[in-house]
Amino acid sequence: MAGASVKVAVRVRPFNSRETSHDAKCVIQMQGNTTCISNPKQPRDAPRTFTFDYSYWSHTS
Repeated sequence: MAGASVKVAVRVRPFNSRETSHDAKCVIQMQGNTTCISNPKQPRDAPRTFTFDYSYWSHTS
């Protein structure tokens, strides 16, 4: 497989009914192809940051 490459995509989906009924909080933020995940149990900790080839935001408020 010489010369082969892999592209990675990530998508933030909307909350399902269970998550909505439990007043879940979205802990994901996206800007361009960068995705940040924050830990609500440790708000003082810096968010974890990842970069993907493609990032798709489908979450609704």
